[in-house]
Order: sequence, then structure tokens, then C-alpha cells
Amino acid sequence: MATRLKVVEDLDIVPAPTAPEVDQSAAAHFAPALTRKSRAGWTAERQRTFIEQLALTGCVGDAAALVGLSSSSAYRLRNRAGSESFARAWDGALRLACTRLTAVVFDRALHGRSERIYKDGELVAERKVPSDYLLTWLLSRLDPLQFGSPTAKALAAATGDPRELARNQLPTHVAELSDIAEEDCKAEAPEAFDSRLGEMQ
Repeated sequence: MATRLKVVEDLDIVPAPTAPEVDQSAAAHFAPALTRKSRAGWTAERQRTFIEQLALTGCVGDAAALVGLSSSSAYRLRNRAGSESFARAWDGALRLACTRLTAVVFDRALHGRSERIYKDGELVAERKVPSDYLLTWLLSRLDPLQFGSPTAKALAAATGDPRELARNQLPTHVAELSDIAEEDCKAEAPEAFDSRLGEMQ
């Protein structure tokens, strides 16, 4: 038996809430939250180190471990009254982390993640498993004219192919590159390749 649908007209639709804008520089400059103890817990220096590490990795657990505190205490500090500046810096750090995480996503999509095979508790083999899901996800967003959803295709057709725009702008961006002094950006030779992050360490 078919179900009859009722058409409702003049329905009041509440618009979706808009996310507050986050200052991109918040990750670098913020007022640390006040804590009760001056030399223990979330000191101002620990908060700054946490934010810097979060901007690099995007991983709350890694950033908290670096300062010797738990990730649960980091979340408690973020949600505490008076810690609004710390929370804004946290949000800004995650936005900056997307630059590095994008490179990790590309590496996982192309080279895969390490999958270890154990037999009787002993490692017998290790193989790389590329991610077809990540590949299709990247293609749908980076080349929407060919691989995007119908809405994304229409938007790309109206605003211009992002690949074509990048192709036209890249020579200009490359020509603007210049030397950076060692004291402004310390550069070190890589010691090892981190397969988990897909980059040199």
C-alpha cells in the first residue's frame, strides 16, 4: 500500500547557525588562561607550546603529551570560563594544521598506510594499503568539473575551473619565491622518514 505524502506550505524554516569567524593569527598570539598554580598544570608556557604543536600536527593527544599533560585536561581548560582566548587559539591552530594534514592525506591516498600481518604473535609481513576512498574524496574536491557532485560541477562551471586557475597562478607564485635567512626559518637535514605521518623527520 502506497503512502500518501502531505504537502506543507508556509513552513517557517529556521536558518542554520553560522560558525563564528576565527582570527587566523590567534594560534600565534593569545592571552593564556589563568590557572591557580603558577608552576604546575597549564602554565602560560605550556599553553603556548601546546598551541604551537597543535598547529603543526592537528593532534590534541600529541600536543598534550609534549607538555606532559593529558588531553582530557586540555579539553577541560578549553571549556573553562575565562579560557576564551585559549579556545580561539586552539581553533586557529587547527586551521593552520590543515596545511600539513593535507599533505598527509595525499600521501595516504597515493602510498597508503602500513598494514602489519602477525602470525602466532610474530610480525611476518608488512604491506602498504592505498586508500581508494581518500583518492576519490580528493579528486571530487580538487577537480570538481570532472569528479564533483552535480552541485560542485555547477559551482565550478560558474566560478571557473580551480585547476585552470591554479595552473595560471602557479608560475607567478613560483617567481615570487626568495631566499629565507637561516635565523628566520631554521632548516635541518632529515634524520628519518616517519611512515605514520608520511614525511621526513
